[in-house]
Amino acid sequence: MEERCYRYSTDVRYRDLDPRGHVNHVVYASYMEQAKGAFLEDVIGVPLDEVDTVVRSLEVDYRRSIESGRTVTINLQVVDVGETSFSITYELTVDDTVVATADTVSVLLDPKTGDPSPIPDRWRQRIEEYN
Repeated sequence: MEERCYRYSTDVRYRDLDPRGHVNHVVYASYMEQAKGAFLEDVIGVPLDEVDTVVRSLEVDYRRSIESGRTVTINLQVVDVGETSFSITYELTVDDTVVATADTVSVLLDPKTGDPSPIPDRWRQRIEEYN
């Protein structure tokens, strides 16, 4: 992943594991959501629970399993900022080994109507620093 990425790390929790002792595949998306939340709060200055977005698409390429007791680093980079949406690419690593890559498209919604809403210029400028 390029230099202009945002990095976030999280430890694997017991509840993340499946019966085989590996991180369940849906938890990978949870790790990405945590990283996106930290990114939005650190870069835009707004906590995820105050940002009215929905994920329009999610595509994950699983490469390796993640085991208990590990720390997962999520590198994310904004690859496109549209009128009402932004696309992020993710790279999840454990001990510098890529365990998954993913792409999401998130749409900003008007909190009153639920319709797509333009991304504010202030957000756009800060998001594009990671583009």
